[in-house]
Order: sequence, then structure tokens, then C-alpha cells
Amino acid sequence: MDAVNMNEWLLLAGICFAGAMVPGANTALVLRRTLQGDQKGAFITVAGLSVGLSVHVVASMLGITALISETPALYDAIRWFGSAYLLYMGVTYLLTRSNTDEKEGQHGALSLRNPFLSGLMVSLLNPKLLLMFIALFSQIINAAHGWKTMMLYGATPLVTEAMWLCLIILLLSRPAIQARLNQIRRGLERVIGAGLVLLGIKVGLG
Repeated sequence: MDAVNMNEWLLLAGICFAGAMVPGANTALVLRRTLQGDQKGAFITVAGLSVGLSVHVVASMLGITALISETPALYDAIRWFGSAYLLYMGVTYLLTRSNTDEKEGQHGALSLRNPFLSGLMVSLLNPKLLLMFIALFSQIINAAHGWKTMMLYGATPLVTEAMWLCLIILLLSRPAIQARLNQIRRGLERVIGAGLVLLGIKVGLG
């Protein structure tokens, strides 16, 4: 890779990592699984988020994302589905009772279908990702780049977000931190639920 491409990649990596650190629905999903002591489910959620993100990346490189953004009806449909799903999750989390009841019945609100699907849906139905990748890749990727460079650029947002979310899971899963979180878990779950509802409203309003 030449120096110019390296500079481009460092800029892209910095933007992606900064974006991953901004709290959003993806962070909320991972946090709730981790708060429940479900480390495996949290990692599976990250996998679902990564697969959804990879779809956005590939669609952006193929020009499909730009086509969606230029089709108001299709873009609005994705936005409304995304808003409805966030609201559904937020309300479900707010109405969920004690964690003890959830662990006794793993088919309750905790599963919310399953962690992989929850992550996948949140990522796929996020209209902000559509616009973000259009802005990023339209400025960085062009016909002069080889396929190896394009693959590196495409993998960068996937790796940076997965690394950040996995770091959160590992840090919050430490026994000492889990013991403290157990004392305020219900309050944190309500905050996460309320945050998802607000995000759903924001997405719905555009």
C-alpha cells in the first residue's frame, strides 16, 4: 500500500473507531446482554451487528446504498421499520420485570428472538449507516484502488466496531464490576430501554 492510501486508511480507521465509541442502539444491545451476565449472548449480538454492518459495506461499494438513499419510498420504509424495531425493543426492556424471572424463563423478553437476530436487525434497519457509508466511501474509494485496498477499507468499520464492543463486554464481565452492576442493574436496564425508545423516535422523525 502506498503512503497516500495509508493516510486514507488511517483517516478511515479513525473515523470508524470514533463512530463506534458513540453510544447507540448497538451499544445498548451489547450492554444489556452483558448486564444480564450473558457474555455469550453479548458476543453473539456483536456477530449479528457485524453481519448487518457488512451488508451495508458491500451495498455501499456496489452502489446499492446510494440507490436506496435516492429512492424516498424505500429509504423511508427502512427508516420506519428501524424506528419500530427500536421502539419495540425499548418498550420490551422497560416492561421486563426482574432479571431473576428472566433467567428462570429464557424464552422471555431477554431472548427478544435471539441475540444474533437482534443485532442483525438493528444494524440492517439503521438508516444512518446508509448515509454514513455513502459519505465515507464516495470520498475514499474510487476506481484507482485495487481490490485488496477496497477489501481493507471495507473491513475497517467491521473490525473497529467489533473490537470496541468486545472490549466493553470483557471489561464489564469482570467479577468485581459485575458485582457492582448487580446493585444498580434494574436502573441501568430502564435507562437502556428509555434510550432505545428515544433513538426509535429520533429515527422515525428522521
